[in-house]
Amino acid sequence: MKVRIPIYLITAAAACAPLFAAPKKAAPAPAPAAPAVEELDEEEVSEGIPDYIGPQRDEDRKAGEVPAMFRDDAMLDESHSNQELGINVYTAPSISKIFDQMDNLPPVPEEYVLRDREETLSTNPGKLALSMGYLLADGFIAVRSGHMNDIKPIALDLTRYGNAMGVGEKMNAHSASLLEHAEKGQLEEFKRILASTQSDVNAELAALRDPDLSHLIALGGWIRALDAACAAIEAKFEAKQAAIVFYPDAPAYFNEILEGVNPRTAEKLHVADMRALLVEMAGQMTLEKGQAPTMEKVQALHKTAAALSTLAIGQGHEH
Repeated sequence: MKVRIPIYLITAAAACAPLFAAPKKAAPAPAPAAPAVEELDEEEVSEGIPDYIGPQRDEDRKAGEVPAMFRDDAMLDESHSNQELGINVYTAPSISKIFDQMDNLPPVPEEYVLRDREETLSTNPGKLALSMGYLLADGFIAVRSGHMNDIKPIALDLTRYGNAMGVGEKMNAHSASLLEHAEKGQLEEFKRILASTQSDVNAELAALRDPDLSHLIALGGWIRALDAACAAIEAKFEAKQAAIVFYPDAPAYFNEILEGVNPRTAEKLHVADMRALLVEMAGQMTLEKGQAPTMEKVQALHKTAAALSTLAIGQGHEH
């Protein structure tokens, strides 16, 4: 038997249906957006970001080989004379090439231009070599910053350290030229004489059969220059300029060099602690492909560089 349901009941039921229906599940909240990675566009890359930005490591570089950015023409010259002198990609890196990383940076803040240098010379040859590297960097940074009157004391200290290391004659041979170009503000010529000074000192150290010291001179110069470079970048940050210090092959190379240092020298120089900081620094310098440096990354790198500088040169003499 068919039952007729009055139309008003059907209408009432339809109206009440939402009251008894199962509640709908709320739509899930959208996942938080991943933090944006600052990238460099192609135009920025073409306007001065070094080619090595991401990936920055030279996969073909063998352990102990000088990183490409720190090689000079002599290292790539395979002539017989250079082979006799032992000049190759395993020779200590060019101090001039190390300082090239500061060419396009803002001025170094005044508190980083000059530093309190040690009055008493160390009796440790390794520490003397690191200090000589710092002095070479001191001279470059002073001339770059217009502190011409401060070059003479630095030149005198270079001779003092050279005498203590048995290479004073080589240092004396270049002192007059260093002072002359410093007084004239000729930065490129000054840098060229620094490179020549380093080359002669390295040759003398090789003759004395102490190549570790040549590499420690370069390490000292690099640490001092990196510390000053980070300070300059922080004072006036631009990602394109900051990119030059994000070069992980540099700390990786110096870590390899320290691994082979004479064990007695290593113990007196806190080499194990220095190597740990170099490993940390290599990680901080590594950027993802296309990723730009940030102020935070520079500050973190500077903090590590400062700690390395304290280990290398001693508390109160970093800058």
